[in-house]
Amino acid sequence: MKALFAPLAQGITYTRALYLLLGLPLGIFYFVFLVTSLSLGVGLVIIWVGVPILFGAVLIWRGLGAVERGLVGGLLGEDIDPPQKPTIEGTSYAKKAKAVLADSYTWRSFAWLLLRFPLGIAGFVLTVVLLSVSIGLLFAPVTLAVDDVAVTVDSSRIVIDDGAVVVETGDVDLGWVEDIPVWTAWLLPVLGVFALAGSAHAISGFGRLHGLMARPLLGPSEREQRAVLKQRTNVLEERTMLAHELHDSLGHTLTMMVVQAGAAGHVFDKDPEFARDALGNIETSGRQALGELDRILGLLREDDEGERAPHPDLSVLPGLVEQMNAAGLDIRLIMEGATEQVPLEVSRFAYRIVQEALTNVLKHAGSVPTEVRIHRTAGALEIEVTDDGPAIPVPGPAESTGLGGGRGLVGVRERVALLGGSVEAGPRPDGGFRVWARLPIS
Repeated sequence: MKALFAPLAQGITYTRALYLLLGLPLGIFYFVFLVTSLSLGVGLVIIWVGVPILFGAVLIWRGLGAVERGLVGGLLGEDIDPPQKPTIEGTSYAKKAKAVLADSYTWRSFAWLLLRFPLGIAGFVLTVVLLSVSIGLLFAPVTLAVDDVAVTVDSSRIVIDDGAVVVETGDVDLGWVEDIPVWTAWLLPVLGVFALAGSAHAISGFGRLHGLMARPLLGPSEREQRAVLKQRTNVLEERTMLAHELHDSLGHTLTMMVVQAGAAGHVFDKDPEFARDALGNIETSGRQALGELDRILGLLREDDEGERAPHPDLSVLPGLVEQMNAAGLDIRLIMEGATEQVPLEVSRFAYRIVQEALTNVLKHAGSVPTEVRIHRTAGALEIEVTDDGPAIPVPGPAESTGLGGGRGLVGVRERVALLGGSVEAGPRPDGGFRVWARLPIS
């Protein structure tokens, strides 16, 4: 029952009714304008006067399409994105006219303005009839309180006088009306309430139908929608790439800085030399982080310097291992096969996978023996990073480094999936953790 009367409490129902009522005068105006302007322009085109008339009509109905798009959004609640402006090559009027006439929106808006004439008639009649019947039923008892009310139907008259119904029969026999009890008029408002609720549903639904029909004619074309979707997809891909870059490069460097700073604080009094080396490594890592940040900002600005900054690959992996060993870790690197001949994209992805795996070792296990094995086969590059696990469980990543965890392995899986490879990550049966990935090489 609540759903039956819901449209009566919604403002959109009344704005849609207003739109349908405006449909008749607007539809007539659009129809007269289009027929008159086109007839006049085509008739005078032989003396060239009709050419500017026709082109002016085209510009006007494109503008009327924008007005209709605003009415559809404001009164029907169907927001429609504006179509793209036509691409004009050159500054001559002939090229501008050609571009406008070649634009699909020109003819789609023309079709909508023509369609508004029959739709306007239907919407106006539907709204007026439904509201008239509903209001008539609601106020039916009022006729009993009015003296001398007469209704004529084909020379037959129904007269209500002092609450009594008298039929004066003419060409149509309406004598049966006198047999209807007068008190039944008091039941008609109940029927009128349900009729009004049904009318609200019909008016709102017909208005909604107008909005659905207007969208393909007044909005972007299917080709434009595909172009917008592609652009949004590219933006999301760029954001994902930058998120991976931030996590892989800055996340790794900051993790090392936090761990080294914590280690230096613990041994500052007992081993000043180690603390001094740790502070030097923190300075070096900070400079590297600034360089990575500048490179990523260059990608955001799309400047030449940012684009020229190299992405790390397997060629610099020994340097990464050396840097982490200098920070107190125990990492053994094994590279088998012609890893220097790996395609650049695969090499970069492999570097990031190793970097993420070592960062996780540092955050979750600390300075434990770790082995990194890179094996090049005929059709794939296999990566395996294993650690022995901590002798004493270390705090979680959020507690030990202040950095959130969980995103790294997700990023690894996303990168591997892009290349059509496979990845495994989990604890080892004899303790520690293992990350294994296989990247196909075409």
